[in-house]
Amino acid sequence: MIRRSILIPAMAAAAVAWSMPAQSSTLKVSTCQIKTHDHVVVFLNEFLKPAQKNDIGLKLNYIGGPEITPFRKQGGLLKRGLIDLIFCPAPYYGADLPEARLLGAHNKSLAEMRANGATKMLEEAWSKGLNAHILAFPAYDVSTFYMYTIEKPKLSKTTGLDLKGVKMRSTGLYKPLLSAMSATPVAISPGDVYTGLQRGVVDGIAWPKGSVTKYGWEKFLKYKITPNFYGATFLTIVNKNKWASLTQAERDFLTKIAKQYEVRSNEVVAANLAADEAKLAKAGVKDVVLDGEYGKAYLKTIYGAKWAVNDKYTNYNVDYKKLKSLMYE
Repeated sequence: MIRRSILIPAMAAAAVAWSMPAQSSTLKVSTCQIKTHDHVVVFLNEFLKPAQKNDIGLKLNYIGGPEITPFRKQGGLLKRGLIDLIFCPAPYYGADLPEARLLGAHNKSLAEMRANGATKMLEEAWSKGLNAHILAFPAYDVSTFYMYTIEKPKLSKTTGLDLKGVKMRSTGLYKPLLSAMSATPVAISPGDVYTGLQRGVVDGIAWPKGSVTKYGWEKFLKYKITPNFYGATFLTIVNKNKWASLTQAERDFLTKIAKQYEVRSNEVVAANLAADEAKLAKAGVKDVVLDGEYGKAYLKTIYGAKWAVNDKYTNYNVDYKKLKSLMYE
């Protein structure tokens, strides 16, 4: 027979446990670009803030950007679970994941890549190589790149542009194409571009469309070379172990917000890009239009140089040749 003195405390404990809310999950969130960067602003407004407004107890704490965590370390920290979710250009963590170097050099839309299985292969690669789940592909339909220069560039029937002697601000994404055009690549952070242009450290930049006038670079850059090239590189990713630890309701909620964010990011970024283009024109920045054989040579050099570098890597997590054929035509 169960003693009443034991039964009553047990029943009371059970009642308290039943009445207590389930423990909520907390995600540490970081960005590889500063808080005022155009794409980061969109991420904060269209993903983070809506995700923070939930009735399921899920918490997302923004711990800062590269001023707190160096941008090239964020991918590795996410892999080890020290950061839970990051918004970052994939090439920034290319040292940790070879497939991350492929983004940007694609020329197929997000819809095409989802239909042909490219995004599924990317998700597999991120899972295997970075211990990450891809949550969103933001602004994929509108993000693209241009080159901007202080002086009018020389043309070349072989490479589109002849940049011999021209110092161009560079990253791992741009270095192959700049080298192919005989430019001198100079690695400086975005925050140093203004003084770099002012002091002659660089004579031009390769840069995503938009945000040029936001940083005042149009004071120095006077030529924009068209056509545009490459595509979006930003991804919103979450540590796979952390993702698995969330409740189904939490995962479903974040997936819903991520889908809405993809749509809104295209709309907001497109509006921002149009505004920046208008300001560039008002500032007197002229378009150098490469058409005909020059335009063909330009794009062939840009894509060919980057994929030639990608072809040399051998440590991919998925079938590289198949993935390349699904991302690039």
